[in-house]
Amino acid sequence: MPMMLKRLRLATSTKIATIAAIILASVACFTHATAYAAETHGIQIPVLNYHSIGVESGNTYVLPPDEFARQMAYLAAQHYTPLTLGDFVRIIEKKQPSPPKPVLLTFDDGYANNAEVALPILQRYGFPATLFLSTGAVGQPGYLSWPQVQELSAAGWDIAPHGITHPHLPKVSREQQREELAESRQVIEHELGKRVDVFAYPYGEYNADTLKLLSELGYRYAFTIQEGWASSNQSPYKLRRLVVHEEESLEDWIQRLQRAEDKTARLKKVMS
Repeated sequence: MPMMLKRLRLATSTKIATIAAIILASVACFTHATAYAAETHGIQIPVLNYHSIGVESGNTYVLPPDEFARQMAYLAAQHYTPLTLGDFVRIIEKKQPSPPKPVLLTFDDGYANNAEVALPILQRYGFPATLFLSTGAVGQPGYLSWPQVQELSAAGWDIAPHGITHPHLPKVSREQQREELAESRQVIEHELGKRVDVFAYPYGEYNADTLKLLSELGYRYAFTIQEGWASSNQSPYKLRRLVVHEEESLEDWIQRLQRAEDKTARLKKVMS
């Protein structure tokens, strides 16, 4: 009996040691996989891209106010943290920790309903936003006036350039591109008294000249409309966004909001 008891104890100890080794190996493997994923994908943040908030049948870039309100209610209910543009940059540059569910809300062009319709909805939840403004449209019918732009800025919105005339940048000369990039920023800085160094491409279009000019003019980042989450591993002048469309259901919008680049295959590869 003593010998059998000794063997039983030895077998039990061996099993415990084996289980412990498996657990430790799994933890080490998971830690390595997580580090691998972070290194591969970088810091990822969904950037939602809106345009007009109103009613216009057949225009995919005009989102009905009730749909916009539902989307913002979802963000609040799911504890997302909308970022200022400054927060976004600091998080991407790893100078500031990211909240668990960050999101950047951006609006392009400068429609009057951004102030008249979107602003009150965002204020309901205390959400900031970023407006990429086509400065040449300010004061035109259907577009923001400078007092409205200042109202948005005072309410915590970041105002950044989207060109002067909303051109197809690759189709104009290098000097015309320079004028669009430089003067739109100068006008915003003059009107608001704040420095800006982030740009959004009209139509999401750019070429080699655009990228060189952004660098020469001291821009730090630029947003495209290429589908996907913005990432610290992307070129600073090729940050991705999720363009919101009128015909998209709330369920489809939620799926895009939640879908980062698929890490599953890479994690399985590391852990295999």
